[in-house]
Amino acid sequence: MKQIEDLKLAYRRTFNTEDGEKVLSDLKARFSFEATTFVPNDPHQSAFREGQRDAVLLIVRMLSEEGKPR
Repeated sequence: MKQIEDLKLAYRRTFNTEDGEKVLSDLKARFSFEATTFVPNDPHQSAFREGQRDAVLLIVRMLSEEGKPR
């Protein structure tokens, strides 16, 4: 458990800075954090985009108090 807490702390040190917040904001916008990743008639592209979104979700979970990586 200590290892996960240390990792979460590292995420916070990285993203809880002015630059880190800018980068996270860019990642959220770029990789459909709050939008659909569905691409009509292209399940492969939909899956690819959802994978990108999942990476941003991991960062956000790691920054939250109760967040746990999957």
